[in-house]
Amino acid sequence: MTINTDSALAMARLARLDLGAEPADLTKLAEDFDRIVAYMDILAEAETAGIEPMYSPMENTAGPRPDEVLEPEGSAGKAELILEQAPERVGRFFSVPRIF
Repeated sequence: MTINTDSALAMARLARLDLGAEPADLTKLAEDFDRIVAYMDILAEAETAGIEPMYSPMENTAGPRPDEVLEPEGSAGKAELILEQAPERVGRFFSVPRIF
């Protein structure tokens, strides 16, 4: 698949990118896109049958941890002090007007 300047402009429009109107820049962008697609074609030729997908380069040894709320050191009572200064609050939260 060859990427030309028209294809590059179409991709930019789909991505909502403003690339400007410099023809040299568009030609360079099209060439870059073309090299990326060519590299993806090379990667697609690799034999991957029977290979488990790798989700991380690190082996997950920590495992999940329990959800528990931890207060940072020295912050005891500071949340309440801050909330007391709020114009409006609902329980432990600031109350703000709706935007939409």
